[in-house]
Amino acid sequence: MPASHPLIARSFATLWLAGLLFLAFRGATVAPPSNAVLFALAAAGNAWFLVFEPAQVRRLLHEHRAMLLAVLLLAAAILSSEAAGRLRGEAPPHPLPPQAALLLCLPPLALFLRDERLLRAVVLVFAAVCLWHLVAMPLEAVLGLKVSWHRIELLPRDAGPFHYQASGLAWQAYYFPGLFLPLFYLAWGPVFEKRVLPDWPLSRRAMLALPLVWLVPALSVQSRSAFAGALAAALLAIVGASRARRMRTWVGLAVMALLGAAVFWLLFAENKSGAELRIAYFRHYMRAALDWQWLATGRSYYLDPDLRMMVPGLQMLQHSHNDIAQIFYSWGLPGLAAYVAFWVALVRLVWTRFVGHGEYWPACALVALVPNMVTDLGFQHYEKAAFLVLLTAFCLACAARPRPGAARDAAPAVRP
Repeated sequence: MPASHPLIARSFATLWLAGLLFLAFRGATVAPPSNAVLFALAAAGNAWFLVFEPAQVRRLLHEHRAMLLAVLLLAAAILSSEAAGRLRGEAPPHPLPPQAALLLCLPPLALFLRDERLLRAVVLVFAAVCLWHLVAMPLEAVLGLKVSWHRIELLPRDAGPFHYQASGLAWQAYYFPGLFLPLFYLAWGPVFEKRVLPDWPLSRRAMLALPLVWLVPALSVQSRSAFAGALAAALLAIVGASRARRMRTWVGLAVMALLGAAVFWLLFAENKSGAELRIAYFRHYMRAALDWQWLATGRSYYLDPDLRMMVPGLQMLQHSHNDIAQIFYSWGLPGLAAYVAFWVALVRLVWTRFVGHGEYWPACALVALVPNMVTDLGFQHYEKAAFLVLLTAFCLACAARPRPGAARDAAPAVRP
C-alpha cells in the first residue's frame, strides 16, 4: 500500500474487496452481475498495483509466472471465442461470459490478500457466510422455511427426514456444491493452520470435526456430488492433520466412509436418476466439439438449451453436464488447452506449496468441488468460476508466507 496515503490505500482495498465478494456471493448463473462492473473492478485493481505497488506486481510475476500466464490465456481464449461467434453471427444473444472478467480480477485479489489484516477480514466473512449456510440448508430441507437469499423456491422432494431439496433444484448444483461447500475450507484452513487468528485457542479435534458437520447440509440439498465431495474432503482433512497415521486412523476413516455411503444409499437410491442420460450427452457434445469447423473457436457459451444439441429419444438437457466437454464445445481447442493449463498450474501450486508442506486445506477445497464439476456444468457456472478465482487467489497470497506451524512440524518428535 502507498505509505504516504495509508487511509486512502486501506479504504480502496476494503471497498474493492467488498465489491468483489458481493458480486461473488450475490451473482448467479441465471442472474450474472454486470460485466461492466466486473471489468471495472478488474481494471481498477490492476491499475492500483501497477501504479502504486509495481514491486509487488513484479514479485508476484516472479513467484507465480506460470499460474498468472494460464489465467491470462484462459481469459483471452474466452474473449476471442465469443468475439469469433459474434463475427460469425451465430453466438446466442447474451452478454459476454463473466468468467473472463473474474479471471482478470484474480491478480489484484491475490495481492490484496497478502495484507494480513485484509486476509483475516475476508476469512471472517467467509466463516460467517458458511455458518449461515450450515444452518439455513437443513432448516430449508426439513421445515420448508425459505431462509436463504437464493432466488429459486424450494422443491418438494422427500428423502428420509429431508422433505425439500434445499434452495431448489437449480441452486443445489450452483450455489452450494459449487461455491459455499468448498468455500468452507477457505475459512477453516487458514484458521486451522494458524495463518489467521494464531492466538485463538482452538481444539484440534473440534476443528477436525467441523468438516464432518458439513455432511448434513450436503445431504439436505440432495446433491450426490455435494455429498461425495463433502465426505471425501472431510476425510482428506483428517488424514492430512494426522501426523501418526496409525492403523486405527485408517480403520476409523474406512468406517466413516462406509457409514457415509450407507446413509447416502438409504436416502437417495430411489429418488435419483442414473448416469445414462448424462453419459449420452457427454458423448454427443464431444463429437460435436470435434467438428473441424468449430475446433478453433467453439460454438460460444450457451446458458439456455441449445436446440441443435438434443439427443434423439432422450430428455433435452441444457448442457453436457461435464466440465471438459462443455469447455471444448463452447470455447474450442484453444479454450480447452488454456483451461487445462489453468488446472495444471493450480494443482501444481496446491501440491508443491501446500500439500508438500503438510497443509491440506486447498486440496480439500478442490476435492469438495471436483465431483460437481464432472457430473454437472463446471467453470461455466458463475458460482464455480467465482470459487476457483477465490481459491487461486488465496493460494497465491498464502504461498508468499510460510506456514506458522511449519517450524514446529519440522522439529523431531519427542516420544515419551
